[in-house]
Amino acid sequence: MGSTGRFAVLPNIGKPKRKNYMHAFELQRNIDRFSSEIESFQPFFATVSALAKAAEGINASLEGLAVGGTKLNESAGHIHNLLAGVNQSIPKGNHRQFFRALEHFQRAVAELQSSPSELITKLNAQVENFSSLYDTFLSNQGGKYSLPLVLAAQQLQAKIELIFDLLQLFEESVASHDVPSGLETSLALWLPAYTNLTDFAQRLLALQSLYSELCMLLSISEVEHPLRISKIESGSLWAKVFGESKVIGMMASFVEQTASWLYRNYTNEGKLAAIPRKVETIDALLGLTTRLNAAGFDTESMQEHIEKSAVAISKDLAILLEGQPSVTVNEKTISVGTELGKLLLQKSESLRLDGPASSNQDGSAAMLPPPQ
Repeated sequence: MGSTGRFAVLPNIGKPKRKNYMHAFELQRNIDRFSSEIESFQPFFATVSALAKAAEGINASLEGLAVGGTKLNESAGHIHNLLAGVNQSIPKGNHRQFFRALEHFQRAVAELQSSPSELITKLNAQVENFSSLYDTFLSNQGGKYSLPLVLAAQQLQAKIELIFDLLQLFEESVASHDVPSGLETSLALWLPAYTNLTDFAQRLLALQSLYSELCMLLSISEVEHPLRISKIESGSLWAKVFGESKVIGMMASFVEQTASWLYRNYTNEGKLAAIPRKVETIDALLGLTTRLNAAGFDTESMQEHIEKSAVAISKDLAILLEGQPSVTVNEKTISVGTELGKLLLQKSESLRLDGPASSNQDGSAAMLPPPQ
């Protein structure tokens, strides 16, 4: 039996192919980046829009051709004049700017998704086709080359508008619009390695425990300033939470500093180093006492409390970051590769300044192990 209902006329409807899907927050971040670059696309958009408008004029005259009679010659003449005048409708400007904007748009669209969708692939094909037709038109001009160009522009503009409509739909229906209150700050944390239900729950509890510990240490009421959930996504872990500004700021800094330390101490066996548990080492790594002194606390009288908190904070950070090859805190990503790259650069600079004494016995520079 054939398909029935409103989907019967749609070809190639079937089970969607399995792809590597991204978190909503990843897509949101990519959309934000794309939106911030829209101004740089304008030379390309303006040209497409002008040529698409010329195509609309042609479509209006096609009715006269269909009717025939006295309108036949009039409509044909109108179409001829539109095509002959296409060059005049193109915005004046540097053609190099147009092609630069076109390429920038292609790159930005490609970065919207981790793997290209059919929609993005078709859009890119239309852009490539339009670019080729435009290049040919600039070299030859005339109605023969104007017609395929304006028709391609009309189709391309419709596809671009569809993309923008879909991005707006996502913004309105899926994106998080929750905002922090006056005394709150947001923390967005992404741990990309896949985690099972137990690990997922433990990491969220560690995040809450870290917040509670810092509230006690900073004498901030957790009842008045609870850690609030804005959005949480699973698979890998992404959490956006709101909390008291000073506590959230310290949490973000601790996660960044600890991740950086872990990745810079990547072992020869290809494993992440363990987070230190010795109080003095933790304090030195996080600058806990220094921060409290700067905030006006009498750290000498609360030394025992600081030591207990340092151990608890270390445990929470260990749970959060265990097995993660990278971590993104708000807009900052720290990874094994980037931190090893920084360390290698520092070692190379040291070798250049110190000379052969810092090299291996055979004279070659000491190299870091590659990340697994």
